[in-house]
Amino acid sequence: MAEAAAGSPAGPDRVVPLFAALFAAAALPVLLCDTLPLFDYPNHLARMHVLAAIADSEPLRRYYEVAWRPLPNLAMDLIVPPLARLMPLAWAGKFFVLLTFFLLAGGAVTLGRVLFGRWSAWPCLAFLFLYSRTLLWGFLNYLFGLGLGLFALALWIALSRRGAALRMAVGAVLALALFFAHLLACGLYGVLVAGHAAGVAWRRRASPAQALGELLIAGLPFVPALAILVLSTPGSAGGAVAYGAMLRKLDLLFGVFDNYNRPFDVTCFVLAVLALLLAFWRRWVRLEPSMAAPLGLLALVYLAMPSQLATASGADHRIPVMLGLVLVASSRWVAPSRGERLFLIAALILFLLRLGVVGVQWQASDRVYAGLLPALDSLPQGSRLAVAYPADAVNSQPTPLVHFPALAVVRRDAFVPTLFAFPTQQPLALRPGWRALRDQLSPERLWSAFLGGGPPLDPAERAALARYDHVVFVGRTAFVPPAAPLLLPLFAAPRFALFAVARGSLDAPGGAR
Repeated sequence: MAEAAAGSPAGPDRVVPLFAALFAAAALPVLLCDTLPLFDYPNHLARMHVLAAIADSEPLRRYYEVAWRPLPNLAMDLIVPPLARLMPLAWAGKFFVLLTFFLLAGGAVTLGRVLFGRWSAWPCLAFLFLYSRTLLWGFLNYLFGLGLGLFALALWIALSRRGAALRMAVGAVLALALFFAHLLACGLYGVLVAGHAAGVAWRRRASPAQALGELLIAGLPFVPALAILVLSTPGSAGGAVAYGAMLRKLDLLFGVFDNYNRPFDVTCFVLAVLALLLAFWRRWVRLEPSMAAPLGLLALVYLAMPSQLATASGADHRIPVMLGLVLVASSRWVAPSRGERLFLIAALILFLLRLGVVGVQWQASDRVYAGLLPALDSLPQGSRLAVAYPADAVNSQPTPLVHFPALAVVRRDAFVPTLFAFPTQQPLALRPGWRALRDQLSPERLWSAFLGGGPPLDPAERAALARYDHVVFVGRTAFVPPAAPLLLPLFAAPRFALFAVARGSLDAPGGAR
């Protein structure tokens, strides 16, 4: 970061090599891992396999069906399956992750270029936000949408002096693209566009009629996307809404740096916040005035956003990344360039240290996954694999395993009931009989019956278990595999155990133990 800052302003001949070097460094953990340790990622990859390979696989057609709908959550589903026909699926998935990185960092740099009329190394601070808690959860469609939204905002602002008809036509295309990428990312982009229009009108001291005209130009492009959502998207009108504690909002800001080592991550976050506050207080860094309103409106949305919104879990958890990216894109160093150089050198050191921690942890996780994959590879083609995990397992941790069994779909064309196949979220569904089987026996119930001290399986649950070939247990911590007549042990590791189902034992009294 320091080299490009040596001359201020920096031209593309310095910013582009800097960006390329930072991107190459950020890509290393992704490129060096066979199985990315992102919580939802194995499940996403399994869905990509079904979408790409179902036409050529009888087992996949037996269990699953593709049902394309106008869903606001399709970024990965539209991009990865076509790529998987040209390259191995694992690399198609990595390509999507790296494309997301490019959009997030490149969108910030491009937005800064549009706002200030020059290239600058300052927005490259966006690389500090790539490995966030949001990424570790595997919210890839959302992050892809955020990056796309930054480019869209840059284009929208660049067209601000063009005719209203052109702006609205381009704006409608951008809104639709973001809608199909991810609904929340589209909504946050809309917040930024509305805030920018309001801020520009305020600074120009526009009349009420002129201000209303600007807001209409900003809002009308979202009408087609809104119409699709209301009229054609299944389940768009319902869903749960739940709020967490308001004070939790302060803690969630830390999510942009929350990775694997809490003391180290807290220290990094505090240092970064204090350095940025000092830079703004001393007026070394200033915010582009037209972006004050968008950032303020985005902050208000963050405070008002529930934790659970329809099908989006952790909705408010996802916004701090956007706040950080827009903040660095909307600000610039205005003090002597020597101070900027020192500031960016410190940011570079912080980036490399954090990247090193991530890389070490990802390599450790990859070794764990490599030791477990032979268990999945031992399954017969087209097997039916039940999954059991405790109720508290849906929680981020360094080597997540909750969705790891979904890789049996990729490797053995298996039936895995925990595959993401919900009509309001994915273009994939379980066939009716298998959907009913999924609903009859949840992972939490299986865990409770065998390892959690819960009641034995009832006759209906035993009948459901009998339809599976194998059961895999995954835990947050190490556990002793269950000993039961109906489960024949095949493979065991500290947090993972695979069994064959002995169907004859299911008919015996007490056979659920």
